[in-house]
Amino acid sequence: MVEDFGDFRKRHEATIAAQLEGNSEPYLSLWSHKPDIMIFGGLGGHEHGWPEVGNRLRWAATKVRARLVRIENLMTQVRGEWAITADLEHMIRFIDGQEIVRALRVTQAYRVEDGQWRVFYRHGDEYKASGRGG
Repeated sequence: MVEDFGDFRKRHEATIAAQLEGNSEPYLSLWSHKPDIMIFGGLGGHEHGWPEVGNRLRWAATKVRARLVRIENLMTQVRGEWAITADLEHMIRFIDGQEIVRALRVTQAYRVEDGQWRVFYRHGDEYKASGRGG
């Protein structure tokens, strides 16, 4: 039996909040550990395979301190045992004692492994609203 994707996404949101607060382990628990996984991180760079992705996410948790405000889902497609989401992750980042409003554009891909949804791809970059589409 395959885990419901909606339930998975609720758990996923809580793990993103933990990641931003400096605890990467809950988010890491949702990732595939297979060698084909990949991340293009919001702090630059990219990693391919496990443990490189895991190390990158642990490193990022030490560099960013923020409070997740909300995840704005722009698109979700689930097809069998594969899914993709496009989100805006709205947060308040803490830098040098100041609160800075920030959003990331995030595309993630997921697949079912042993009955559980797992993240296998993430691309995040800073969102700067231009007031126009495209």
